[in-house]
Amino acid sequence: MAKVIMTWRVCAFLPAMFLVSTTIALAESPSAKNELSIADAKQYMLSLINRDRKSQGLKEVVSDETAERAGNLHSDEMAKLGYLSHWNTAGRKPDQRYCEAGGTGFVMENGHIEFNGFADDTPNASTEFKIDPSATITKKDIEGIQSGFFNEQPPNDGHRRNILDPDHTRVGIGLSVAKRGDSFRLACTQEFIHSYGTVEAMPSSVKLGDSFTIKGSLDPGLRLSSLDLFWEELPKPMTVKQLDETHSYGPPQLRVNTYFPNSPAAQGHLSVTDNAGRQEFTCRFDVDKTTWKPGLYYVYVWTRTPDPGRMKPLCVASKTIEVR
Repeated sequence: MAKVIMTWRVCAFLPAMFLVSTTIALAESPSAKNELSIADAKQYMLSLINRDRKSQGLKEVVSDETAERAGNLHSDEMAKLGYLSHWNTAGRKPDQRYCEAGGTGFVMENGHIEFNGFADDTPNASTEFKIDPSATITKKDIEGIQSGFFNEQPPNDGHRRNILDPDHTRVGIGLSVAKRGDSFRLACTQEFIHSYGTVEAMPSSVKLGDSFTIKGSLDPGLRLSSLDLFWEELPKPMTVKQLDETHSYGPPQLRVNTYFPNSPAAQGHLSVTDNAGRQEFTCRFDVDKTTWKPGLYYVYVWTRTPDPGRMKPLCVASKTIEVR
């Protein structure tokens, strides 16, 4: 049997807790039984996610191509460079990576990596591997990743709670295998999505003095609660060592403004209309040089649901834009 070393790091975002895991397997390659193509392995993982959700009385999630594309870009880089983080080497977190891939909902990420082969290939080893898109992955590998997530115990059960979030509707799965000689790394991301309408793409960046607009249409029954604007510093490139030292990620600490429908702050900026049972909204942000500063801005879209038993609002989108 291979010797397996497990290390765990806790990551938090908003009300949910996430966990990122590292598995280091030495001296043994995976069994050739039940090998799957990467595409089939993703479908198998989706079936396991829905099995686990159904076991707790939750609705299934469906595959999301945009979230999968964002997740695979991240799992490719993690496998290639041998790190595990919610940030990438450009310093971008899941929200920004998902938006740049064309995402229109709200994303919550799980992450995992395995090192298989020579003992010196460990986190922060700084050895670059080559992505193999034609690699196969065993069912046992996929079952092991999902089992590790789902069978976590409180208080370190962030992966499990993310999988079992009742508000998730979609998921994008990133799976990447990178090889160097007889050694390989397997990286996985699960990008869970809240999708409750359509929020149009925004520009990725604007300059001080410009303006930008966010537009959306909510699913029937949902009502806009607020738009929250947050700020943090622009992302900076990160080394593999810096990435392996990261832990939790979350919303920026600086709230710039909150726009409630019909509030003074929303006057002249936010409009909300009803169209055939759907609520539509448009909000214009004037990037004034006197009140805005360079940085990465987040726009969170919060809604109220028709469920009388639900007290907390539902976040249906997180959009990012760089101001320079």
